[in-house]
Amino acid sequence: MTSIFEQTYGWTPQIAGLSYPGLGVGFTLGQVLYGFVGDKILLRMTARNPDGGMKPEYRLPLGLIGACANPLGLFLYGWTAQYAVHWIVPIIGTAFVSFGNCLIFMSTQAYTIDAFTIFAASGLAANTVVRSVMAAVLPLAAPRMYATLGLGWGNSLLGFLSLCCFPIPFLLLKYGERLRGMNKEKMKRL
Repeated sequence: MTSIFEQTYGWTPQIAGLSYPGLGVGFTLGQVLYGFVGDKILLRMTARNPDGGMKPEYRLPLGLIGACANPLGLFLYGWTAQYAVHWIVPIIGTAFVSFGNCLIFMSTQAYTIDAFTIFAASGLAANTVVRSVMAAVLPLAAPRMYATLGLGWGNSLLGFLSLCCFPIPFLLLKYGERLRGMNKEKMKRL
């Protein structure tokens, strides 16, 4: 981000560090929203459940909001930086990205813990491995991707990949209990 604000907006390296508060604001808003609303949604969905029990899938609704905010922020950031729109607009885009990432991350973590109960550490470890591999590989590809596609299409590519993952929380809400039931049968055989 600092190189974009230095090259596109002519910021000095010292001032370019001021491009990060958007990320901080987005993460903070995501954490506050999840903290205040996450358990309320869980309790409300549990009360409406005819079986009366809590399901891990009840942790996912805020992840759906994050799944909408993330690609929106990527498109906003990429295209406004591409065309050097006022500097606050791409920073607002990064706030949407971090807000969406925070809600997705927290929903996924809570879902994994509730779904795998005594095996939660293994589920969280698998999530961490996948996330870490992506975090290691994407920076290797990013300079070439942005050099070839530019900021607009480079971020749009990431936004489209994010949109491809958009149905996952919906599918887990609908079929998650059935998938967990199949997993429990396999665990009994072990």
